[in-house]
Amino acid sequence: MSDTIPAPAPAQPSYAPQAPKAGNGFGIAALILGIVTVVGFAIPFLNYASVATGIVGVVLGVIGLVIKFRPRKAALVGVILSGVGLVLSIIMIVVYTAAFAAAVSAVKEDSVPKAGTTAAAAGDDSDAADGSSITGASFKDGVLTTSTVKIEIVSHSIIQPGQAGNEYGSKPVIAIVYKTTNLTSASTSPSIAWLSNFEAFQDNDPNSVNSLDLGMTPGDQYTDTQLQDIKEGGTVENAIAYELDDLTTPVKLSAKDGLLGGEVGSVTYKLQ
Repeated sequence: MSDTIPAPAPAQPSYAPQAPKAGNGFGIAALILGIVTVVGFAIPFLNYASVATGIVGVVLGVIGLVIKFRPRKAALVGVILSGVGLVLSIIMIVVYTAAFAAAVSAVKEDSVPKAGTTAAAAGDDSDAADGSSITGASFKDGVLTTSTVKIEIVSHSIIQPGQAGNEYGSKPVIAIVYKTTNLTSASTSPSIAWLSNFEAFQDNDPNSVNSLDLGMTPGDQYTDTQLQDIKEGGTVENAIAYELDDLTTPVKLSAKDGLLGGEVGSVTYKLQ
């Protein structure tokens, strides 16, 4: 009887873990759209397009995150930027729309003669709409007074990137603290009143007017006051920031009589 040697068992195949592939097109696309959304949220009319880019950026970023064996860093950053930009775009659309509606309403109210006025008085109101000072709006000692609001500038300061009030900014900002008093029964808020009546400039471009872009809210204590509905006769303190293009050119703050009105005064802030 012969001895039989059993055949060796077949070797089990080994599987090396699959390395992540080189790129993630969805993540890169989401990152680009996120940057576009964050840049465009504060620019009037362009922030409507920022809503669309924010939504698409979030969707592409999520797809980039769930795809296996692909780098996910770009997709994650794209989702964050697109989401933040989307929320900010919606907020600024609401603010700009409300400001425009309030300005149009104020112009209509000013153009309608009050009960008891004469035809000559109504003619004077028409002249005021052409840019004359008959409306009675004034800007003196940091206080703007119009027919609808009084805005008093309390203080201003320069905040560098990374400092409190400008933690996430890439540019230094000039932060302005102000108090808004509602002089009518019409609805208004600190942000709407300010954006309807003020604009900031730096005269550092030889060819065009350089209107400064809005920065982030300079302080957590003002997050809730921006859109507070101010009662007739009530006063609310708030703050706003403008991104500076340089730290040498003075900032001119122009005060207007409403969104469609002419300049009634200005103040210049030296940065050095």
